Amino acid sequence: MITNINYNHLYYFWQVSRHGSIAAASKILHLTPQTISAQITSLEQRLGKPLFLREGRGLRLTEYGQLTQQYADDMFAIAEEWLETTKGDLASINRTLKVGISDALPKSLVSKWLAPLIDNERISNLHCIDGQQAELLAQMATHKLDLVLADKPLDSDTPFKLFCHEIGKSQIGFYGNKQDQSLTCDNFPAALADTPIILPAKNSPVTSAIQYWLNELKIEISVAGHVDDSALMKALGQQGFGVFPAPLSVREEIERHYDVNFIGAIENVYQNYYAFTPDRLIKDSIYSEFVQHARSIDDTTGNRYE
Repeated sequence: MITNINYNHLYYFWQVSRHGSIAAASKILHLTPQTISAQITSLEQRLGKPLFLREGRGLRLTEYGQLTQQYADDMFAIAEEWLETTKGDLASINRTLKVGISDALPKSLVSKWLAPLIDNERISNLHCIDGQQAELLAQMATHKLDLVLADKPLDSDTPFKLFCHEIGKSQIGFYGNKQDQSLTCDNFPAALADTPIILPAKNSPVTSAIQYWLNELKIEISVAGHVDDSALMKALGQQGFGVFPAPLSVREEIERHYDVNFIGAIENVYQNYYAFTPDRLIKDSIYSEFVQHARSIDDTTGNRYE
């Protein structure tokens, strides 16, 4: 067992790994490059493994160096959380909450989920960032995000620790431009074969479920395009580029905001929603309160998650 690690040395390594060079870290730490280099060498000797490889005038993390950096990220993030507790009672700490929101989620539903966070007295600022799910989870792994909302569950091979909470689901239906009378509730779903369809990304669970449903009905469709951004997909549908799938839970908002018609529900096809929270030693009730609220919201199919 490795004991008596000098955590100052680990901190110096962490700063070098973050800033890319000993020279850059020396300015942050107010130490000479020679001092930092010597202390990282001492850490490497204690570990029995190299942390950096020299490439020209620069440094590159070894495979073990990358692993060490991940542990150091967690350790020093936890230290920062701990220091926050010195400012008063944990329940009364005011802070910025950084939320990542998958492009695939309907923003009207996200706004319902986030409403209590906006009114929460312990949150001084709510910072929301849109993006692809994988990118957002990677940012959470490096402590740049506190909460991620997405439409896909966690992959079993995800290399970092976090919690995945299913917070709801909604049945999916098709919507279309009001000016296009070729597809109505009366001839749905047979007329889908004659209508361009805009689908989510090819690897989306919803796309796979819709294609399976169409195959069961022996309906061949013309795909106008795959769009992972839910707002863009609705806007394209509004302009008449094709019909598009969207949750029934926000049907009224979609019809009103995009001036489109609901055409029909897709049998046994649902959009699932997930919240990802960090695996941290200091537990924050904000997360559990958020998950409980999100699960309490009813969708139009009568699903409730309590």
